[in-house]
Amino acid sequence: MADVQRYVKWSKNTIITPVQSGVTVEIGDLMFLDKEDDLRNDGSSTANNCAYPLEYLRISGASLELNKRQVKNYFLGVALNSKEGIGDITEITNISIATAGVFNFDMKPAKTVYIGEYVAPSGTTSGSDMYNQKVMKSTEVLDAIGFFAERKSYARTADVVLKTTFGRLGSIT
Repeated sequence: MADVQRYVKWSKNTIITPVQSGVTVEIGDLMFLDKEDDLRNDGSSTANNCAYPLEYLRISGASLELNKRQVKNYFLGVALNSKEGIGDITEITNISIATAGVFNFDMKPAKTVYIGEYVAPSGTTSGSDMYNQKVMKSTEVLDAIGFFAERKSYARTADVVLKTTFGRLGSIT
């Protein structure tokens, strides 16, 4: 997926976060903070307090649903700049991440959405992988990383208000 500027409006409440050199980040990627052991590599990783796109969050043996439930505990926000995944894995590069604001994301699958309904990460059940730049409608507060900011029929894209771990509004309870 190419870099997509997803920012729409409101203050971004930007933070600067480290990313390992071997990790590719594209503008618009949903990002999480690896602050606990075993969040990546199918449960065989050591926490390094670096940011990663959602596709990296894979807990050992977890289904897509279980991986999605973990996102809200570590969700940082949206990448505002990109970074190529080249170089020595021990090198660190800082990127900007928006922890607040309204963003427009692709929907997978397309659904009718209403203001205030929950937004959750989307993914593929075949590999329990989450998409970096797609969201879905959810009725589960446990999966929620934000709310829809518009009413739209059969939405392929929708505006969302994100609720991140570090944003001014805090995470969804």
